[in-house]
Amino acid sequence: MRDMDLLAADLPITVSVSAINDGSITFSDADINGIAPLEHLAQIEIIHLYSNLGHQRAIAIGLCVAVEDDDCDSILVMDADGEDSPLAIKEMLQSAGQSENFCVVARRGRRQENLTFKLSYLLYKTLFRLLTGHQIAFGNFCLISRNNARRLVTIPDLWRNLPAAILRSRVPLKSVLIDRAQRYAGKSKMDLTSLILHGLSGISVYAETAMVRILVFALSLFALCGLSIGFVLSLRLFFPRYATPGWATTVSFGLAIILIQILSFTLSFILMLLNSRVQRLIVPIADYKCYIEKRQVVLTK
Repeated sequence: MRDMDLLAADLPITVSVSAINDGSITFSDADINGIAPLEHLAQIEIIHLYSNLGHQRAIAIGLCVAVEDDDCDSILVMDADGEDSPLAIKEMLQSAGQSENFCVVARRGRRQENLTFKLSYLLYKTLFRLLTGHQIAFGNFCLISRNNARRLVTIPDLWRNLPAAILRSRVPLKSVLIDRAQRYAGKSKMDLTSLILHGLSGISVYAETAMVRILVFALSLFALCGLSIGFVLSLRLFFPRYATPGWATTVSFGLAIILIQILSFTLSFILMLLNSRVQRLIVPIADYKCYIEKRQVVLTK
């Protein structure tokens, strides 16, 4: 918070901070009392949620709170652990320039994670590109104008994944290359399992596109298996001297099992997707208030 206060001193704008407490049971007033005196921030507010909803839903709630603030002109989304460096905010503001509507996202440069995490993240980006046709090279760290944020909070996809929802909204993007900074304290809770779930939630935003691509792939594989079965049977019937007894039956049954599995998987995926389309969608701006326990103003001027 001290870094944000020092930054606010050099900016020609008023800076207010809203921190989301995502249902933490270890948070106490002692943590607030330990904050050093701050001189340049206009307000610090902590929004307490009833329970842990996950960082993507917590971000969605924070955006909803911000867009309903009449004094808000733009919204910066960042982690409070120090990995999203406040020093990069100036560069993001410069990239936004004098535009009335903008969305500036931070592309990651150097990262602090281990090799396994980096390779897994690369695999996620590759899979995202293959299934959706879009390239995702940024995370949650972004600067959004109020008008664009208003558009985002009406999109149900925001509830699942902010970067994918930004892409889906088709707002014009500007990007800046920013290295991930060192955490203030502790270790990241984003392990391999969390990364997989985060990646799947991002891909789910483009579920229809992914379904079509998977269906095309399944049909291609189905045709390939059908041709293979035809080739095996033709070889057995017309060129029996080249065939080992029983091999044609074994291969044909094996390919037939693969065909059945492909059809079952594809049909199940399509039915689940179509069923989800008739379910009531959670629109963040319409539903976010029921998740907020209280709003605690820590500093105001």
